[in-house]
Amino acid sequence: MDIPSKHVFDALMDKGIDELHHANSVATACQFLRSRSLLSRGTVERLGITQTPQSSDDLDKRYGIWFDVFADSVDIHNRARRANAYGPVLFVFNTELINRSYTGRIWVTKLNPTKWSGKSEKQRWFQDKKDLEDNITKGTFDQMLVFRHCGGELPFKKFLKRIVLDDPQRTSEEDVDFYSMAVGALKLAMSYSNLDIPIERRVCRLGCKCNDNYGEDDERLYMMFDPKI
Repeated sequence: MDIPSKHVFDALMDKGIDELHHANSVATACQFLRSRSLLSRGTVERLGITQTPQSSDDLDKRYGIWFDVFADSVDIHNRARRANAYGPVLFVFNTELINRSYTGRIWVTKLNPTKWSGKSEKQRWFQDKKDLEDNITKGTFDQMLVFRHCGGELPFKKFLKRIVLDDPQRTSEEDVDFYSMAVGALKLAMSYSNLDIPIERRVCRLGCKCNDNYGEDDERLYMMFDPKI
């Protein structure tokens, strides 16, 4: 259920969650940078601009969250030691985003919508301030912030701190380094909107399997890194 943004902010800070995250493909991330906003999947589709397909798209439409904007309280790649399924570009925001951007009321998931089948509303969503204070846990993948009252667009203003970009350590058939290509595309997108956000090459934890993940499927590798898809 919807919870006032101030209550969400306070609960996150009490748990030591001072950053929010959003991972996506290079192509979709470039659209966000040009727009200076996170955009919902439905909004990007309605605008007729490029975005990379996601396996959860049909579920998002079915559950009525197609026009909502999502953010994670954890860097999934880092914590899970694997490539993030949503993409190699990680936007890292100061949690103050939700306290100072007039985001109104926020919904917080207890389960990823891919796990919602057969679950009640109480099992899908945190219900109120107390539920959030008692049960939200730092580092839990399923607990996502959902901005449902922002018109499908969440301007990130000064709260986008940095971009962390995966390096798959691979080149295209034309011998173009995927990491360098992604950096160039992101910087070009920023130039359209007068942004200057630092891009950091991801430094993985010991035992991370992301390099193996990126080597498993060449088609998906192109889909995640090619800005023209």
